[in-house]
This record gives sequence, C-alpha cells and structure tokens, in this order.
Amino acid sequence: EMEEGEEEGEVRMTATAGDGLWRVDMAGLGEEDWATQFTMTSEEWNALKKSTKANASDPDQALQAFEDAGLRRVSPDIAAGMLKMIAAKAQSARTDREELSGLRRDPRVAHLLGTCVSAARRGSDALAPASVAAAAWSLAVVAGERANSAEMEVLADRAAAVVDALSPRAIVDLTWACASCRHAAPALFREIDIRAAATGLAGFKTFDISTLVWAFAHLGHRADGLLDGLESWFVKGVQPENLDLAVARASAAAAAHTFTPQALVTTAWSLAVMGGDVLRATSFAALWGEMCARGEAAASADGADGAAPSYAPDVAGEQITFGKWRGKHLNQIHQAAVSVAAAGGVEALGLPPLPAPLATAAEGAWLAQRRPPVISWYQRDVASILSYMGEKHEEEAVCGGYRVDLLITAPVGISDADARAAVSGGGGVAVEVDGPSHFARNDAAVALGQTRLKHRQLRHMGFAVLSVPVAEWEFLESSEEKVEYLRSGIEHAASMAAEATSSK
Repeated sequence: EMEEGEEEGEVRMTATAGDGLWRVDMAGLGEEDWATQFTMTSEEWNALKKSTKANASDPDQALQAFEDAGLRRVSPDIAAGMLKMIAAKAQSARTDREELSGLRRDPRVAHLLGTCVSAARRGSDALAPASVAAAAWSLAVVAGERANSAEMEVLADRAAAVVDALSPRAIVDLTWACASCRHAAPALFREIDIRAAATGLAGFKTFDISTLVWAFAHLGHRADGLLDGLESWFVKGVQPENLDLAVARASAAAAAHTFTPQALVTTAWSLAVMGGDVLRATSFAALWGEMCARGEAAASADGADGAAPSYAPDVAGEQITFGKWRGKHLNQIHQAAVSVAAAGGVEALGLPPLPAPLATAAEGAWLAQRRPPVISWYQRDVASILSYMGEKHEEEAVCGGYRVDLLITAPVGISDADARAAVSGGGGVAVEVDGPSHFARNDAAVALGQTRLKHRQLRHMGFAVLSVPVAEWEFLESSEEKVEYLRSGIEHAASMAAEATSSK
C-alpha cells in the first residue's frame, strides 16, 4: 500500500532494518534521484576518512567505522574511497587469502562495490574517473583472481570511456587490477595504448612503467602505442629517431638506472614476453645494459672477479641470490636471456653479454626450482588417450627447466617425413594440458604471458608444442573425437617445428 504523500509509480527507497543497505533497483532511478539520494557530505567523509586512517588497524575495523557512519548515505565516489581504504588496510595488515575471501563476501563490501558498479554502468558523473580506478584496484586487492568478472567488466568498460581524464597512477591501478584478476579488457587497453603513443607516457614514474608494461605483457593486449610511448619515455619525451644515436642511448641508460632492481628485471622480462622487434628497441637495450652493469657490480662486490659461482644440487631456487636479486627475479633474468638467444643472440641485437656470474646464478635458480607436480584429471585423460593411440610419453618431464605435462619423445603418428624428422631431432612433442589458470578468466582465447613465453621458449629449444586447452578438451565427448583432436594437433605442431627448422 502507498503511504500518505506518496505518488503512484514513485520508487520507494527502503533499507533492511539494522544493516543500512539499500534493497531497491538503483538502475530504475532517474539521474536526478541518483544524484540527490546520497546525504553524506564531503566534509563528513573527510573527517571519517582521517579518523579511520588513524584508528583502524585492519579492514574489518575500517568497515565497521564506515557502517557506523551510515553506508546508505554514501555516494559512489565516497563508496570508492571507502573500498580503497579497506583494501589498503588489508594490504598493510597482511590479511591472508581466506580472510580476504570472507571480506569480499561481506554484504557491506558488496553494497559499496555495487554502488560503484551501478554508477559505472549508468555512466554517471557521480563516479569520477579516479573513483572508477579506485574501485577496480580495491576489487583486485580484496578478491584477486576470484573477482566477479561481470563487475570488473563494467568498471573496465567505464574506464575505457574516460581514459583521457585519468592520472598516470590511476591508469596503472586499472591495468594492474585487470592483470591481477586475469581479466582481459581489450577496449580499456586499446585506449591506454592510444594515449601512451600520443603522450609518450609523460608523468609516469619508473614503478608505473614497470607495472604498466607487465600488465600489457601478462594479458597479451596489443601494445604498439605503448612501445612507442615507452621509447619516448626512455629518452625524455623525444622519439629516438629524432636524436643522435649516442645521445638516445645515453638518455635511455640514465632512465634505466632509476629502476629498482626488481622493477628493472620485471620490465625487461615483460618486454621479452612481448618478443619480436621489442628486443631491438632502445628501451630494452637500456634495461639489458643496466642489468649487465648491476650484475658486474654485484660480482665485484662478492669477489667473484668474473668467475661463475657454483651451487649444490640440493639448493632450492629461492635460496639462490645474486646481488639484490633472488629466486623469482633470477628466473626472469634467465628467461629474458633465453629470449635474447632465440632472437639471434646479443651480437645480433647489439647488446652486451650477460656477465657470466649473473648468467650462472640465473640459470642455477631456474634449474633449481622446486615445484611439486600437479596432475589434473584432464591431464590424466589426455595421457590415457595418448596411450590408446600408441604414443609413448613421459609425464611431468623437465625440459630446460620447464616442467612439461606430457612429453612424446618418439611420436609414431606423424605422417609427414620432414615433420617427423624435425620432431625426432628436436626432442619430441611437448603436450601442455593448459587449465583455466593459463588463460584470462573472461576469455579462454587469451593465453597469459608466462604461458605464451613457455611455449615459445620450448619451441626455441627444439620441441614441437601442442597446447590442449581444457576449455576445448572438455567439449570432446567421445574417445574418437579426442583421438582425432590429438592426432591433428600433433601433426600441426610437428609441421610448425619443421618450418622453424627449415627457416634457421
């Protein structure tokens, strides 16, 4: 029944008693209602933000403070600010994964995020461009790869429409959020790519550059404009072709020197993931040169005097250090070195050789990785079909430091003689049963950077590579379909290996 003074057709704003959360369809509100329904003022929010920042030691305390102030009163911009503070508190308190999972399911967090997503879907000015980035970043921190793809999709689409109004840090937060959630966002990354080419990445700091390049590499989005902007950034806003070569290299070397050890390696590795002509760019040369210089300095400080260190066979990769690098970053250095070798080597690319002590430490860390094998039901199913086909194989074979799901060393089902010879001489067919974690969560056709790099480097080592995405395998109903899928896949992988062999 309508209450006194209530007009027919009017949307009633109601909340469940006690929790202060709206229980109405916000999409049904007019823009005027949307803009006027929130009563928390900016002065109130600033005071609340200051108090919470000082007194809350974890995300739960921050969320409780916001609830006490009245969640039903907050605008989308304030909701984004609250989410950002909750996420920042979670980071500073080192909240573990299970606690974060509970936080993401909290109806109060859902309300704040829903307020932001509703505004983004409407294209409302009540959610400023910076707040779109804040909401996406917060969702990534709290939910990570468990983030709701539909929510991230709405935020990414809205961000794509307002890229020109975003600060460099907001752009970095957005790209990091998408990459951390394994969320492909081609429209957003396309707009950022265009802006990078137009602005030369002016205003981006070294950490921003490292994160931005990593996000593009991880998701595999087209990055022509980004790479043009990166070249300009390394030479302080001037395109390298407009500078004397020596001046351009000196300027780029100075820029590379500003990177932290970890950001330096991550950026170089990310460019190696992109591959191709990127390895001939001024930016990559500068990063590689700086990596070599720091490697030489670390070797001198350790008293290595150019001698390659040796490691006991039982030392885990994470325990191997060199200078300020260890474990993961030494692995990335090794993968970058393999990419350089695959592109023709340091001489062909005009790069200095990696110092022997650093190269040995990086390779040692790579080969000493201790990753227990994880064999899925899908992998066992593929293995059983290979056995049915008469293809002898090894499970979890270690090939050049990579763990290969199924390695067929002497395939019998390849009809073409040249392809069969190429595979037999190159080590065999590496069958990779790639589950969902190898692809973007919202697009199974987008393989992630580490997966693409692994396949490329296995091919460089001489292996024919057959990727079997679980998203394709699970739709094969009969054994006959699976046999045909693997047979044609092995034939194709072998022919690609033969073409690569003939082109060398």
